[in-house]
Amino acid sequence: MLITSRQNPLVKHIRRLGADAAYRREQGLYLADGRKLLDDALRSGVRIAQAVFTEGISPPALSDTEVITVPKELMGAISPLETPQGVLFVCPIPAPPPAPRSGRWLLLDRVQDPGNVGSILRTAEAFGLDGVLLFPGCADPFSPKAVRASMGAVFRLPVGNAESTLPLMVADIDGPAVSVFPKDCVVALGNEGQGVSPELKSRADAIISIPMPGRAESLGVAAAAAILCWEMSKCRH
Repeated sequence: MLITSRQNPLVKHIRRLGADAAYRREQGLYLADGRKLLDDALRSGVRIAQAVFTEGISPPALSDTEVITVPKELMGAISPLETPQGVLFVCPIPAPPPAPRSGRWLLLDRVQDPGNVGSILRTAEAFGLDGVLLFPGCADPFSPKAVRASMGAVFRLPVGNAESTLPLMVADIDGPAVSVFPKDCVVALGNEGQGVSPELKSRADAIISIPMPGRAESLGVAAAAAILCWEMSKCRH
């Protein structure tokens, strides 16, 4: 199907999926971009509801997918990227996982940068964590920027906002250093500027920190998540 008008309802729908988190939740769909991510989604068994290609780009074999072709100028208008890659695609938002009863999970508390959220998803998958929980106030893990930063982890890693009864370990700069983690636990990381909320900290079974012998006062949340995921991966039972 060739579409050339910005006023086409399907074009408006796809553009809104990229810009509006509430609309994504309402529709149960999210927008991703780029051929590499599309190939990853297909390998991961993700259903592609719609795919949009700039004229001249050959689409891969897609079954049960509405394939749309648009002029380069129109792709520039609907893509969330300043320099579009010529491929957009729409996927269903997966059902959130149930409350974790086992495994090692991260919990993000008011992490507001979608790039950080996506990077943490990528790290959690790389080190074999079981999933990531997000408290209210976090950036949408299904925003285009978060999906792109996750490098495909969002296609496979359980992500949701379920409460957990697992032991809660809260990362805080004032906590004792730890390098041993229980077999089943949730490790919480907080807001980029304020850390974990007092309410969440009050529920912690343990407060932990990352030892830093250098002069830096703190780490960025994505860097802290990478170190904690690495430590958790080293002591798997």
